[in-house]
Amino acid sequence: MHCPYCVSHRSLAGATVLVTLCAMLAACGSSHKGTTAHKLTGKAKVGMVSPSQLGGQTDYAALQALYRRALAAGQRTVVVYGPSAGTDAPLYALFHRDFPGITVSGVPVVGPPMTAKLSAEFASGKHVADIAYTGNTDMLAYSAKGWLRPFMPRTLPSTSQLPADTLGPRDTFVGTSVAVSGTVTNTSLVPAKAVPTTWQQLLAPRWKGKIAMYDPTVVGEMADVFAHLDRVGLAQLMPGLHAQNVQISPATNLTGPLTAVAQGAKQLAIATPFAFYMGAKKAGAPVRFTLFDSDNYSVTLYMGQLRGAPDPLASELYEDWLLTPQAAGGIAREGAFSPIPGAPAPSGLPPLAQIKLFPVIPLPQVESADNGAIARAKRYWGS
Repeated sequence: MHCPYCVSHRSLAGATVLVTLCAMLAACGSSHKGTTAHKLTGKAKVGMVSPSQLGGQTDYAALQALYRRALAAGQRTVVVYGPSAGTDAPLYALFHRDFPGITVSGVPVVGPPMTAKLSAEFASGKHVADIAYTGNTDMLAYSAKGWLRPFMPRTLPSTSQLPADTLGPRDTFVGTSVAVSGTVTNTSLVPAKAVPTTWQQLLAPRWKGKIAMYDPTVVGEMADVFAHLDRVGLAQLMPGLHAQNVQISPATNLTGPLTAVAQGAKQLAIATPFAFYMGAKKAGAPVRFTLFDSDNYSVTLYMGQLRGAPDPLASELYEDWLLTPQAAGGIAREGAFSPIPGAPAPSGLPPLAQIKLFPVIPLPQVESADNGAIARAKRYWGS
């Protein structure tokens, strides 16, 4: 499967920030490279970033040296292919402020369309993308094809300090953000004391006909959730939720569960990304976000350096920067977590280390686990 969901800033019923189910998103955007905002003459322009913002004097010096090398090589742009690549503008702007000679641009494309674009570039030898940015299964496939070159960011903490699924095989990709999902309820319809605190409580009679969730019969978040539930001995949730007459959001209706709750058509949405909720709340929707007492769902997005990329030094600098305290703050403001130790939490969430998450499914087992969940789900929700 592709990454179960990817944080993307889009609108709720046409107006705010939402989430993209990666495997369901059609290709969009173009492969047009961004233009630099600064004409560089003489000495390279530098931002006002401090050593502490880049992780200390050693990392600061290394990143500044790499910046000068990239500019000397004429590498002044970075192109990212990925699900939220076209909507990470605040992060791109923050990087550009720190390193004003380089501009990052994104092409929002995922799944088969992203694979097709990369395949065409490798076949022709005419490379546009510098970085692939997506979920675990696609990154594993790209690594197996030899499309990713080994690279470990200079700013990467020791592996013992990182979440278990941060590193890809043979140093070909690295997790750069972690998004957490929870339950969203309508505050006008559900009192705070009635909000479920465990997965099993979703099967209570009061929730029959009142729950919305993503389609588990296709690659995406809900299939991955059920794969994790199977791993922790909660396989009964699938037939139980089917008996609850849960409203299924089709693949083409990316905002379905949250919209159903925000509009009062349903009272509760399962496994809703926090960034998704942030946008709805900001827009004034009567919604609350809660985590379970344990077994909460999260997803990691990965970044890999593409072989033959036109801007290898500049793209290494961007990935290095993404694992600094400066970038961790920007990632938190977008509703996700940086994987670096001590990274700030999005406003309204506890630190990632304090959230009781599902046990990690090892990367080599993810596709098999999710495909097994999809096969089971089709027995209940298949046509």
